[in-house]
Amino acid sequence: MLQISFIALIVFAATFTFSMISNYIIARNSYLESKNEMIDRDLDNIVRSVVSNTRSDWFWRYVKEHRDDTIRPYSEDEEGRRNDPEFIDAVMEYTLGKRSDYENCTPEMQRFIARSNYYLTGYNIYRSLKELKYAELSIVDFINDHEAYLYLSCDEGHLKADDDFGSEEVLDYCSACLEPISYDASEHTAVQKILAGELDSQGETLYEVWSNPDDGKDYYIGYAPVISDGKVSCVLSIKYDWSEFRSELFSHARNSMINGFIGLIVLSGTLMTFVYFSAIRPISKVKNGVVKYMEDHDSKAVADKMNKITVRNEIGTLAESFSAMAGEIERYTEENLRLGAEKERVATELSLATNIQSGMLPDVFPDLSGRKEFDIYASMAPAKEVGGDFYDFFMIDEDHLAIAIADVSGKGIPAALFMMSAMILINDHALMGGTPAEILGRINRQVCRNNKADMFVTVWLGILEISTGKLTAANAGHEYPLININGRFELLKDVHGTPIGAVDTARYRDYELTLKKGDCIFVYTDGVAEATDADNKLFGKDRALVALNVSPDASPKGLLEAVRAAVDGFVKDAPQFDDLTMLGLKYFGKE
Repeated sequence: MLQISFIALIVFAATFTFSMISNYIIARNSYLESKNEMIDRDLDNIVRSVVSNTRSDWFWRYVKEHRDDTIRPYSEDEEGRRNDPEFIDAVMEYTLGKRSDYENCTPEMQRFIARSNYYLTGYNIYRSLKELKYAELSIVDFINDHEAYLYLSCDEGHLKADDDFGSEEVLDYCSACLEPISYDASEHTAVQKILAGELDSQGETLYEVWSNPDDGKDYYIGYAPVISDGKVSCVLSIKYDWSEFRSELFSHARNSMINGFIGLIVLSGTLMTFVYFSAIRPISKVKNGVVKYMEDHDSKAVADKMNKITVRNEIGTLAESFSAMAGEIERYTEENLRLGAEKERVATELSLATNIQSGMLPDVFPDLSGRKEFDIYASMAPAKEVGGDFYDFFMIDEDHLAIAIADVSGKGIPAALFMMSAMILINDHALMGGTPAEILGRINRQVCRNNKADMFVTVWLGILEISTGKLTAANAGHEYPLININGRFELLKDVHGTPIGAVDTARYRDYELTLKKGDCIFVYTDGVAEATDADNKLFGKDRALVALNVSPDASPKGLLEAVRAAVDGFVKDAPQFDDLTMLGLKYFGKE
């Protein structure tokens, strides 16, 4: 809620700030436009009043050239002439525009006309100032970039509201204005345009904002030309106090800001209320449901809580999804418990099968009632809990020892079952008599009659005549044996037959070896030659020969341990891919 409020506050603050700035700019432009229209109108009216009083460009030249005559007091003689009806009628004719031959009048008459028009113009301007509430009205004639001639100026601060035309205060103030003044054009952009001749028609107005260094105030000034005899005689300027404009504008902006702030608070409160009821409260219920489910794992209770969330938005969808997920988790947990129990049962059975399989293989060396004519040792390491390899050795009679090693196709439980069947068949048929080839033939025909799984097994079977050292053997598709009959182990490439169970018409051939004292034979499954390292390289028969020939006279147990160490050193951390089975027999003969 705090995060959403913070984000909403930033958004609303940015919107509010942008609105206030936009409102201020629009209000400023609108207010300034209305002020321009007002000043244009007032300037036009005042210019018309000034033109109607002065009538001619002669007036402006005269008061500038005869300043002293215009403002000096009347003499007694002139006072008398002022009230002469003939003189008054003449002055009125010039004032009303009925006559315009000012240069043909006597100097006295020119003075009367100019003085009367000057003070009448000043009074009219002053009256306009009081009515329009401007800071100052002035009539100026710009001489150059740094100086202007001030014909008349009315400043609200120097006159009183009850001053009348002809009073000493008005006359004294107007008299003081008829003089040259400093007017630096570099400080006034509008004056620069006036001096450049850009203001030359009546009704045209130029504006500028000017900061007065004397009082520190900013003024908004409008300039309008006074046209006499078809040309610009002087310029009327009107000043408006810019601080008053700012005050009014800021007052308007302040009111807008207050209204906007109140609207912001109301809108924010409405939004937060909506967010709370449509998002915060429902999602809090979802969170509480999650916490409760983590404590008691009761999917029904979670479903009841989630059903109470009635909002139809993403949070409502989330509540429904979580309710469904809680049910799925509960079902998944129950299924996992069931599978765990099943897995534990299978593991127990596999462990039992492993014990049974290992119990069937001879594991006490030497055995066979203390026979001294030979030494034998074997090992089997399955790739899984149970394997398809096996070895066996047993006495057929007092002078004949049967030796077998086999590798069933496939791995795991099926291979183990097939291996146990094959091991029993080899033992039974060997005890029935016959050469290894005959024994393998009988076993093959029996296996093929009931081999619905199409499995097969490679077998190397040998029968040692203990008294003479004659070894008769047959190979049903098994690995070549490694023999040591000349002091070093070598590969014996015997005749291969078809694996047991592959073809029911398969035939096998016997071959014979005569072992002398100290000779040794080493048989193994393909798990030795095909042991693979991390780079998928095979151990091979050559490395097995190298390991055996390090100590070729070692005991069978030592030979098997040397080969296993060589295999482990080669594959290192790579997983064991196949069953690894080895058997070694060393012949000593009779003493």
